[in-house]
Formats: sequence, C-alpha cells, structure tokens
Amino acid sequence: MKKIHLLKVRFAWLSGLLFLSLSLSAELRLDFSTARLASSGWLAEGLSVDLTLADDDRLAVHLTVSAFTHEALPGRISGIEFDCPVVRRQARAYRCAEGRLRIADSPYGPQDLTASGLFVDGQHLNLQIDGIKLAGGSVALDLELKEGAWTLLVNASDLALGSLRNDLELEMLPSDWSLSGQASLQASLSGRLDRPEAMKLALQVRHLAYADMEGLQVAEDGNLSLHVDAKHRRGDWLGGVKLSVSQGQFYSDPLFLEPGQTPLQLSLQGQWTPISERLQIHKSQLIVPQVLVAEGRAKIDTGTFRVVDASVQLRADRLEGLYTTVLQPLLIGSMMDDLETAGALKAELALKQGRLHRFDTTLDRVSLADRRGLFALNGLSGNLAWSAQGQPEISRVRIDGGQLYRIEHGSVSIRARAQGEEISLLDPLEIPLMGGAVRIEHLNTTGLLSAAPQWTTSATLSGISLEALANAFDWPGMQGELNGNIPAVNYQHHTMRLDGELQVDVFGGSVRIGSLSVKDPLGRVPELFADVRLADLDLARITRTFSFGHIEGTLEGEIEDIHLVDWDPVAFRARFNTPEGDRAPHRISQRAVDNLTSLGNGLSSGLSNTFLGVFKEFRYDRIELRAKLAGSVAQLDGIQHPDGGYYLVKGAGLPRIDVIARNRRVAWKTLLERLRNIRVEGMEVR
Repeated sequence: MKKIHLLKVRFAWLSGLLFLSLSLSAELRLDFSTARLASSGWLAEGLSVDLTLADDDRLAVHLTVSAFTHEALPGRISGIEFDCPVVRRQARAYRCAEGRLRIADSPYGPQDLTASGLFVDGQHLNLQIDGIKLAGGSVALDLELKEGAWTLLVNASDLALGSLRNDLELEMLPSDWSLSGQASLQASLSGRLDRPEAMKLALQVRHLAYADMEGLQVAEDGNLSLHVDAKHRRGDWLGGVKLSVSQGQFYSDPLFLEPGQTPLQLSLQGQWTPISERLQIHKSQLIVPQVLVAEGRAKIDTGTFRVVDASVQLRADRLEGLYTTVLQPLLIGSMMDDLETAGALKAELALKQGRLHRFDTTLDRVSLADRRGLFALNGLSGNLAWSAQGQPEISRVRIDGGQLYRIEHGSVSIRARAQGEEISLLDPLEIPLMGGAVRIEHLNTTGLLSAAPQWTTSATLSGISLEALANAFDWPGMQGELNGNIPAVNYQHHTMRLDGELQVDVFGGSVRIGSLSVKDPLGRVPELFADVRLADLDLARITRTFSFGHIEGTLEGEIEDIHLVDWDPVAFRARFNTPEGDRAPHRISQRAVDNLTSLGNGLSSGLSNTFLGVFKEFRYDRIELRAKLAGSVAQLDGIQHPDGGYYLVKGAGLPRIDVIARNRRVAWKTLLERLRNIRVEGMEVR
C-alpha cells in the first residue's frame, strides 16, 4: 500500500472535482503553508486529501475541507468530507462509482450525499451528486466539463416555495408577501467557461398560494406548469416560454380568474437583448377558456417593464365571459359596470411608444342591457374603428333597437369617423322614438381618451307621442306631441347641459323646459337641474286626463330651480295659477273641490253630506298654489286670506265655495303620500 499526498498529483483534476466548473476558468493560487486555495470569487481553507493506491491500481480517495465560501452562496460551508473507496482507472480516465459527500454545516443545513464521477484530465470530467436536501425536498445534479464547455442537469422535487425563497434568497415575490406551495424542476443548462449558452426548464408548481399585505394580489390552491427553451446567440437570448394554469383562484386587483376544466394557456416566442434591456415577442398566444383568445407581437423595455410597441388580435366568442371576467371589474363605478351581455366580437389593437395607436373592433349581434334598467342596446353589428393619426377608417354600426330610461327606440344606423380625440358623424343620426324621432346633425368631441371627455351636439325632436311616453312611465294617458329644437347639447365635467328650450305641446298649451342639465346622467346617482314654464294649459283636459274631477279654465305657472337626486326631488320653487284676464269659463266640480280640500287635511270636504251636495259644479274666480321644497319639508302658499291662511280656490257667484288652507309646512314624504291620494293637511271649505 502506498500513501500519496494530494499536492503530488495533478491539481487540475482535484480542482475540477471539488469546485466544478469554477476552477476551470480561474487562475488558481495554492498556499502550502496555510493549506488555503483561493481564486476569484471563492476560498477553500483547511484542505487535505489522501490517496491510497492498492496493488491492483485502484485508488481510495479521502478529502476534507474545513471551510469553503463562494460569492454565489448565501453563507459558509464547513466540515466538508468526501470519500470514494474505489477509483478505477479506465485507459486515461478515472471513475468513482460510489462516492460519499458529507457536509457538517451549510446555509441549507447538513448534507449527506451520494456522489459519482469520471475524470479524464483537467479539461474533461463528469460529476453526479444526489440527495441534496433543499427547502424540504431533494435535488440531484449532473455536471459535465469538457474542454471548457459544461452541461448541468438539475432534477428537483417537492421543494417548498416559502422555504426555497428564504434558502436561496430569491426575489420571487416581495419579501412582505406570503408564499407557499410545492415545486418540482427539471432543468438542463449548458455553456462555455463562465458564459451560459442554452437552457431548457420544466417547472411544475402545486397548491400555489401567495398574498400581499393589502390583499390586492392573491392566489389560492394554484396548479401551473412552466416550460422554457432558450439559446444564447451573439449576445441575445432566443427561445420560447409556455405557461399552463390548470387549477386555483387568482386575484389581481381588480381581476379575478378561476381556471376550470380547460387550463389557461400562454405561449411566447421571442428574443431578449440583456445589454439594451429589450424583449421582442415575435409570436404569442393567450387562451382563457370561455373568455378570449389573443395573439400578438410586442417590444418591451425590461428595465421599466413598459410596452413600447405592440400589435394584438383577440377574439371573444362569448361576450358574457369576456365582460364578467375582464371588462366588468375594470368598469366598476361607471355606467357599464352591471350589464347583461351577449354576442361575439373580434378586435385588433396597436400600441406605439407605449400609447394606444389604433383599434378596430368587429361586433357580431352584441347586446348590452343594464340590470338597473337604465339602458339597453340590442343587436349591435358592424365595426368600430379609431386611430391616433393617419387616415382614419370609417366605423359602420347598426343597432336593431334599444331603450333608455324605459323609453324604447327603433333601429339606428351610424356612419362615423374617429381619430385622435375627435369623433365626427358622416351622416345625420336619426333615432326613431315613440312615433317620432330624434335627429342629431353633428357631434364634436375633445379629450376623448382623457379622464374627462367632452362633446357637443345638437338635436331636433319631432312628433314624439306623449301618450307613448306616459305609457312607458305608467303615467295617466296624455295626448299631444313633443317637439323641439335644441341648438346645443354639451357634455363636460361629467355633466350634460342643454342650451335653449325644449317645448312640449300638451293639454292645449305648452310646457317649456330650460336650463336643463344632468350630472352623471347614467351613473349610480344622477342629478337633474331645470326650470319649467307652463302656459295656456286647458284645465279641463288636465283634470280629465288625471281623473281629478272636472275643472274648467286656464292654468299657467313655473317650476324653478328644480333639483332631482336619483330622480327624486330635493328642491324646487313652484307656482300654478289662473292667468290674469282669463276669458275661459271658470267652473269646478264637487269632486275636484273634495280633492283640493284633501290636499290640506287629508279628509274630504264632505260636500255631499251638506245642502251643497245638490250642486255638481261651482263657479270660481281664481286658483293659485305655490310650493317650495327644501330638503324634507315643503312650504305651501296661495292667495292671501284676510283672516289668515290662504286660498287655493277663491270662489265666485252663488253658491260660493272657497278652498282655504292654513298649514304652510308639511313633510315632503307626507305630501307625496297624500298627493297619491289627492289629499293634503290643514285646509277648510267655506
């Protein structure tokens, strides 16, 4: 038996065995007096190797290193001991088939590993290590070095992601996020000297869960697989990535995704240039089952993760899936956040320098219906196109019909051009509505893509049936038409305003609506402001329409400073009265007197139980009612009475009948309830 010290053998073999590929590219220095080996990035201390040569040329190797550090490791490795009882020589090579590697302490805990290898010379060796304990799982390595080239195979199983992040100090997620799950990895890496040249990776993750501190990024019980295949060419990485998500719940504010029986799939083919931090995606595909299929190309700045240029084509065969999964969460707080949807669409989008440059959407029998009943659009077909600059395409859309606030409209055809922040109608837009029509001649827009878009248009209303309008809102039947010319309709700061007046020809006279504005018109809490003027209304027609009791005469008045919140009144000032010098007959029926009396005290006048019950009608001189609403209280007034109170109806002739009220304040809710029963508190009949 012969004992040979390591320093008498070729150091290149030992350095290859101990330090893998690192020593091949380093200029080594051996300090014999202190038994230290060092090179760029690593340091070994307390090195001792014994070789025992048997008579049959077999070697036994025993190696110890008291401490080892490397810049790629998070800490110090100590108590290293390697044994190979049999090293066989095969031609010019040496093979260790049953080696043992023990590590007393390391950043990943103690290790007791099996190791085998083949050494040919200082430029060719192969090493296999199995049983590495890491993050609750195990890792096996297979390294081959040959003439400066190297290949590393990694097979890892049952790694706990939370522990793996801590053990390897990986920045997989921000440090304050929770993380759990199990991972398995198969990887093949190859390169030359210190330069990687190719990589294949297959990662499987089970029961993935993570969450940030605010609960805005959350995953539970996720299963996914990731495949990467890339090669290094002339400073660039070229290859592809495939991701499949088959289980779990994923929330990224405001989107929520729960893959079903068919996995979500993402595939990318591209090229990454590290020196310029530029990623070019030549081909990509995203499949979200029952939601969308998207394909496209893109250029991404990986330093800022900004999309520089992109071209995307997407298809949604079931619009309801796209809406509930993607669009609805993004539209929360808008008028489009609670819709029933149907139909299909295709879209093409282009981005340049990080900004939307163009889109073209094809609609196929799309229907949108607000669940609150605010609006509906049925059977949208055609295409919507927009471009930031250049020659704009023409949008052509047909709508079979729809509804706005219970008002139904007929089919509409639209031809328009959209470019930059402007939309222009190529033809006047005519909307059939309740036997008539609304005609829009033009449309001017600014700030279309901003948070506060503005637009201006004009409209003409002609022949709209008041009877159909009354039926739509379950009002008593009315006769007449709504006609008007609105010189300008403006929308800015989320408020729509009408310039000019809207005139309604009704009850033999007219109702003119001016200063009309609606804040957040299709929002959750719209607000309306307006002034109304009434002129020459025929009371006989009004009372006949509303079954109030018969009144003959003329009525005029105004309702000023109207303020509705969610279509309920919160403020107004109103006056209704008989015009001065009115020449129409002034007659009022017993039933109308009873109803006007009940406006004050909630009780009928009881005329039928007095001697006046024999009279069916009475003459009157004047009618007047004034009301002011401020918050929850209404103030009432009329024609002043000498001994206090006020007239609602001032009688004339014989028998004379006056309707007098004394209560000037009444709760608005009480007044509404009594108006439904045609009764109000605080009046008496004389």
